[in-house]
Amino acid sequence: MDNLRGALRSFLDDDVSDIARILSLFSGNKRVGFQEISAVASGNVDDVLLTLWEWKLVIPVRSSQCSEWDFRILRSGPGEFYEMLNITKVLVNNGMETGNWDSAEAIRELFQTMGEPEWEKMPELVLCIRKGANHNIISGAGIAAASAQCGLRHKTGAMIAILKGAGIISPKLAAISSVAKSRSPLYEMNPSVYAER
Repeated sequence: MDNLRGALRSFLDDDVSDIARILSLFSGNKRVGFQEISAVASGNVDDVLLTLWEWKLVIPVRSSQCSEWDFRILRSGPGEFYEMLNITKVLVNNGMETGNWDSAEAIRELFQTMGEPEWEKMPELVLCIRKGANHNIISGAGIAAASAQCGLRHKTGAMIAILKGAGIISPKLAAISSVAKSRSPLYEMNPSVYAER
């Protein structure tokens, strides 16, 4: 647990003890219920869940329409369940082993495991997307530009699908007026990826 606390302190200023205990519940589980989370949290469970959701370390299973982040409904109480995105699982598991929050290594590991032939380029691509994002939001055109910069111009559509599956980006479906202004789909970047200072 000390390793994970150290890794989380690389980007979280608050006491990370409850967060580390809760994240460790997900290491062998796909979904974790509110009761299990409440049992290991010593502080205000609602506050901890809000922090976990804000950083996309854990997301609620409940959704109003689809699985995109915009439509997830964060509630606390009996009967509520939460899950971890694929990239977050790797970040947390590596943090438990090494004490480091190493996004580049987690991205390499995840995409190599997923069988992505361009897995070695993925940390650079995700970093380019992070740098091009404004308040964690980037347009499809911005992702296309980042793909071109990383030598993946021919795979932009595939990259968007792969990044969504990894839990690195999610469509901003609720931002219809912003999409109309940008003339390109918008995506939310997972704030826990390249969060380390």
